[in-house]
Amino acid sequence: MKILAGQFKNHAIHSNKKFEYRPTTSIARKSIFDTLKSLEGKHFLDLYAGSGIVGFEAASRGAESVTFIELERKHMNQIIINAKEIQYSNFVFMVRDAKRFLKKSTSYDVIFADPPYTDSETNNLVKLCLNRLNKGGVLVLECKSHEFLAGYDKISKFGGTNILYWQR
Repeated sequence: MKILAGQFKNHAIHSNKKFEYRPTTSIARKSIFDTLKSLEGKHFLDLYAGSGIVGFEAASRGAESVTFIELERKHMNQIIINAKEIQYSNFVFMVRDAKRFLKKSTSYDVIFADPPYTDSETNNLVKLCLNRLNKGGVLVLECKSHEFLAGYDKISKFGGTNILYWQR
């Protein structure tokens, strides 16, 4: 995988083929960041970070800080290895359950969440995220295409995946 645009454009993000995650596709990432526009001065939260590609893309596009939350330590270790190759000093790495983290966290300007498609509590996740968005902030949720969620402001469809946006 490669970072698509910004300061670290074309930088390779290495992943382990044995890991069980679904990195956000390049076409979906392009759409997400085209929709978000400028990230200058924004605090970005990457929940269920997996490979970390979305958070790295945010850093490349000018986010002031990027926080990665990932429950699997082996995934986070790979994110940290990749981060060491990038000249960016405002990464935060936490091996945590996303929902538990959100109950105690500070607020963010952009929250990207890509929970496992087997997660049955997505509506609860959306509520927790919306409670942690700064005024003017955006929640971006990647989910399976037949999942029913209400109240979003925008949707983009990519095969079996939907990208939903909520604005605060």
